[in-house]
Amino acid sequence: MQNKSIIVHSRQKAATAFMQTLAAINDNKNPKNKMLRTINLYRINQQSHHFKATNSRKEIIQKVINAILKKYKRKEKISIDGIPSIEKENIIYYLFVQNFSNQQSDWHSFLPPELSGNINFDISHLNLVLFIDNGSELFLVVGGKAYQAVVPYIDHSFGLLVASKLIKPEKDIIVSINSRGLTGSRAGLSEQYRNEFKIIDHIRFGKVPTELHLILCKETSNEHFNFVQKKANEKVKIYAGKSFKIKKSFDFQLLDDLIREMQFILEKVPNDYLSTYIEVRDYEQEQEFHKMLMNELYNELGYIGKTTNTKDKRFKFDFCHPDKIREFYEADSYVLKEKVENTKQKYNEFKVVENREEIYEAVMRRALDEVGNNNLFEFKKYIQGVRVISYSGKKLQTSASFIYHFTAEFNSANGGKPVFLVDTRWYILNQSFIEDLKSQCKQTIISHRLPKGILDLPWNKAVTRKEADYNLSYQGKKNYIVLDTFTPDGIELSDILYVETDKIYLIHVKYGFDASMRELSNQVLLSAKRLQSDIKSGKYDYINKIYERAKDRTNLSDKEFKELFKRKIIYVFAFTSGLYGDELVEEHINKYRSNIARYSLIQCNKDMQSFNFELNIHQIRKN
Repeated sequence: MQNKSIIVHSRQKAATAFMQTLAAINDNKNPKNKMLRTINLYRINQQSHHFKATNSRKEIIQKVINAILKKYKRKEKISIDGIPSIEKENIIYYLFVQNFSNQQSDWHSFLPPELSGNINFDISHLNLVLFIDNGSELFLVVGGKAYQAVVPYIDHSFGLLVASKLIKPEKDIIVSINSRGLTGSRAGLSEQYRNEFKIIDHIRFGKVPTELHLILCKETSNEHFNFVQKKANEKVKIYAGKSFKIKKSFDFQLLDDLIREMQFILEKVPNDYLSTYIEVRDYEQEQEFHKMLMNELYNELGYIGKTTNTKDKRFKFDFCHPDKIREFYEADSYVLKEKVENTKQKYNEFKVVENREEIYEAVMRRALDEVGNNNLFEFKKYIQGVRVISYSGKKLQTSASFIYHFTAEFNSANGGKPVFLVDTRWYILNQSFIEDLKSQCKQTIISHRLPKGILDLPWNKAVTRKEADYNLSYQGKKNYIVLDTFTPDGIELSDILYVETDKIYLIHVKYGFDASMRELSNQVLLSAKRLQSDIKSGKYDYINKIYERAKDRTNLSDKEFKELFKRKIIYVFAFTSGLYGDELVEEHINKYRSNIARYSLIQCNKDMQSFNFELNIHQIRKN
């Protein structure tokens, strides 16, 4: 690494020369002619499979240019050697612009004349990409409509990577943060903060940041971004997501300064506090993990037809649409389609099911019938061509590939580190958080334990195989109402309702402390959200629908049934061990390998705090 003081000196020298060039050609004697704009800086993912056949950064740029031309159906061929470029102190700027009319964009006055020349900049139909080669990285600044064409080639976590190298968790302030949920009912979460809220206060298991708006502390601002500070010790505001942005108006000189500073920032070690997860972004590694998923599914073919319950399979997973969890759960029907080769009709509908839990079995049975269980290649080809489409009545709810619906944990891959497939993306858990996770899981169970005597019937799978049969074992017992399979609006209020003088318990049950805990968490949270909305409306439409289905199982009138929900409402997150020895989770946490189960339990408890309902936790014993 070069000495930073030498580089800074060279950067200042280059800046002076560059500003002189701009002044001479842009007529900076009149400040109004100097264009300022906010800049989103992207980075090309040079490790992408798109660039397998390329041998240089120029070839990568050429490939992106070709993609833009193809995207917008332009027949001309444009070579990187034929577009404007300038070199400033070992940084090369290449400007690609497409115009479709004569109306000029303000990009013309932002860019130096050596690049812009006599190009016309169309504000309504402009494709502009400024490629920046600093000798190792390729950055992008995108204008007009070019973003959609370059998005397959960018590093989608670049801004977050930069932020992870800059942040000081106890000093930097979060303005707002968007995140994806690895567990719980929310695929995405957006949070804004009124007061000074530190990064260290936000760290959550089960959340992966997708966008950050931060105020950097003065130490970081002074060290890395003094070239944009207007006063001493000014705290710099940044945005980090797919791109990185300093919330200041830039001219081309400041962009050049930022590119040079990136050299130092990207050499820093990232901070673990930004997320408990590392997203896998290496294409080859993703492909290896994808093969692992396909092998698991292929191995399951031998079990199809031999069991009646998905949870009896060896491969433990949660099955849900990758983005639209609520819509998927609330759907009335699920249409299963398979890809058809060499026909005008691309997909053939082979089955419709009303219960989402029947989807996996139906698709795997169809695969077994169509391609058998002795040809892995044909199985992969078939299963990747299956789509799941859900409807509420005739209204389309969700549509996605069958493969995209899986959430699963793989403990044997990646040198023993837990690997997760969640909503089509692969993640590796930071090892430093595993022990903290175990501790939080134990403490959550202990602190929210269900009182004794409420859920006391044992569940031995050798005797009671189905979850429905276990739930029905409470039917007829005093103060219990079994609501299992009652799903008005696609949402199950609870499996079992238990009544006390001043409380009611809405009990949700699942077998095994494994990936099925994510589904249990989803069910609890969706039920809580629907019930809260129903109670707030005062109409009790949802409760009325539940009563219509349950009135044969209770002696209560509809009015008495509604009155139950004026008592204190407590949700119950109930599960079995699934282990032969039936050890208690809180006493033998190391014997339970599913981190998805731990995350789901912890996050469900946290998410329930946004409702007016308490959550109790209970492990159903085997004997």
